[in-house]
Amino acid sequence: MHSIREMQKIMSLILSFGVLLSFCLVITGGGMYLLQHGDSILQAELIESNLYSTNIFIIWHTALSLSPLAIIELGFLVLVATQAIRVAMLVWFYFVTQDYWFTSISIFILITLIYGFIWRS
Repeated sequence: MHSIREMQKIMSLILSFGVLLSFCLVITGGGMYLLQHGDSILQAELIESNLYSTNIFIIWHTALSLSPLAIIELGFLVLVATQAIRVAMLVWFYFVTQDYWFTSISIFILITLIYGFIWRS
C-alpha cells in the first residue's frame, strides 16, 4: 500500500468511522443524561467542578456501567483516539515512502498525543 490514493481512502474511512462513532456515543450519553436529569435545574458547580475523569480506564469502566457522563466522555475519547490513529498511519506511510523529514515530524506529533493521554490519566 504505497499509493497516496489508497492511503487517502483508508484514512477517510477511519476518520469517518471514528467521527460517526464519537457522535453516536455523545448523542446517546446526552440523551440518557437528559432522560435522567432533564427536569433538574443545571447548577453552575457541575460545570466548574473537576468531577470528570481523564483516566482512560476509569472512563471505560464507568461507561460500561452506562453512566451518561462517562458515555459522553468516551465519545470525546474516541474522537481524540481517531486522530492519534490517523497520525500513526501517517508515520507508517511516510516511513514506507522514505520521507524521513515528515516521518520525524509525525513521530513527534504522535509522541505528543500519547504523552497527553498518559499524562492526563
